[in-house]
Amino acid sequence: MVSAADGGRMAMHRDMAGRKRGRSVTRFAASAARWSIGAARSGARRGLSAVAALPRATMELVFPAACVSCHAELNADEPGARAVPFCGSCYESLDLLHEPTCRRCGGPLPKLNASTQANEGCYRCRGRKMWFDETIAAGLYGGRLRELLLAMKSDKGDPMSLAMGHFLWQLRRERFEALKVDVVVPIPLHWRRRLAHRTNSAAVLAEVLAGRLGVPMASGLLRRRRDTPPQSQLTPPQRWKNVRQAFSMSAGYHLSKAHVLVVDDILTTGATCSEAARTLRMAGAERVTVAVVARAIG
Repeated sequence: MVSAADGGRMAMHRDMAGRKRGRSVTRFAASAARWSIGAARSGARRGLSAVAALPRATMELVFPAACVSCHAELNADEPGARAVPFCGSCYESLDLLHEPTCRRCGGPLPKLNASTQANEGCYRCRGRKMWFDETIAAGLYGGRLRELLLAMKSDKGDPMSLAMGHFLWQLRRERFEALKVDVVVPIPLHWRRRLAHRTNSAAVLAEVLAGRLGVPMASGLLRRRRDTPPQSQLTPPQRWKNVRQAFSMSAGYHLSKAHVLVVDDILTTGATCSEAARTLRMAGAERVTVAVVARAIG
């Protein structure tokens, strides 16, 4: 097992033979029936998994009872007030996604023929080769949700990313639990951009989801091979070309028959997540699901 250079060592060995989703931890053996995940986490990221497992009473001490958007005091007596980090007004202003949605790209669907499009891909993604199987998103990119995502990307955005990770979990908990994923992987930043931003919102979101699901978060599994221009400045065709072969696998990771949850903050064309999923599948992953806070429709 090879350790990454950014911190401590994590090794997870799982027996894939004869398991009924109740995974057992085993020592690595050279067998196609077994796979292992190795990942390193920085000290700051290790703290997030502990926060994710805190009971609600303790969470209320860690996070003040205030809306993460407008900072208004939350009414603790209101049913469900602690389930999401928003006041009623801000929550209502979020353009959340409701069924029916496309299972493949996560976009909203018209109710007419929605069942067919949900399972086979919608008019936005049908005919496009995407390497991931499913997308889970909280809402549509725009308005207040856009403001929150921009706050996540700031150099002091980790608390916002942490809150939005818990929000995404609470909103889509049933779908996440039904996935039965083996490992959570954030979309990585190139080291130059990571130094400039001093944070990676995708990694914070991934740590929260991994903690809730009780599976490892492998922050070092994917590497960004080159510092690609921001996707937001490019046309859809340019976006696909921009991220082509942009990722690679770090040494020491084995994904045979694994179900990987890839996490990012936003999905627009799906080019970045698709290229990451392609890299994971080439390394042996059997299934890849994408989780994002927002789905951008352009």
